[in-house]
Amino acid sequence: MIEEVRAFDGGYCRQLLALIDRRTWRMVKFHAVFLALRHRSEGWVLVDTGYGGRFAAATQRFPRRLYRWATPMKDGGSTTALLEAEGIRAAEIRHVIVTHFHGDHAGGLAEFPQATIHHRADALGPLMGLSAWRQTKAAFLPGLVPEWLPERARPIAPEAFCEDADLPFPEHDLFGDGSVRLLDLPGHAAGQVGVAFAVGGRRELYAADAFWRRSQIVGDMEPLAPAMALQWDATAYRQTIGRLREVARAGVYRLTACHDEGTLAQWRRSGMKP
Repeated sequence: MIEEVRAFDGGYCRQLLALIDRRTWRMVKFHAVFLALRHRSEGWVLVDTGYGGRFAAATQRFPRRLYRWATPMKDGGSTTALLEAEGIRAAEIRHVIVTHFHGDHAGGLAEFPQATIHHRADALGPLMGLSAWRQTKAAFLPGLVPEWLPERARPIAPEAFCEDADLPFPEHDLFGDGSVRLLDLPGHAAGQVGVAFAVGGRRELYAADAFWRRSQIVGDMEPLAPAMALQWDATAYRQTIGRLREVARAGVYRLTACHDEGTLAQWRRSGMKP
């Protein structure tokens, strides 16, 4: 059902790698990778949108500016421009999956008013109700949420996620054909989901920000306390990581995450058009 996958670099921020792997005290780039899946009947489906071109404006004032200072970033330009450079017109995007509403994942959302937006129902409401300071701590920028979202969104109730037969996470079958399954990956952000799909005979699990670097999966590495303090629910985060390690050991799914240094290269090695 998924006939093609393309991966895009939606910008990056710089941060100390030691916060994640406890070893290397150097600044590295954490790229905001997002995916475009071409479904046989549903057309193009975006999984997140990168920083987009509005992040700087959304972080002009305090306390939002602290987000920009804590994670110095360079956006990749507008999301639609990145797609069109690869021959995908913005009007062809029929669906956008928002894995969670952090600024580096939902930054380009406003560029797709024609699309149906899919997210967990509890991914946005809890953030909208926070004070500006707590929203900033939660990496949420309300200025990136378009006014038209309530008209175009299809929020998915938590009760719609059911036990999965081959993965240790509750799932929701997005199109009812088994081609795109949203996975409940709690901990990092309110209502975060991952995406499971198959393409070119390969099973894929895109974990969004459920982990940041491969060392957390294969090396059982836990981020340092400052990074753990920024998780929405640290206990759930650890549980999700533990289950992802089980998935990695089983070897049935290829496991990728947004900010892992190998994600973009893995997709390009395996071919943008499987």
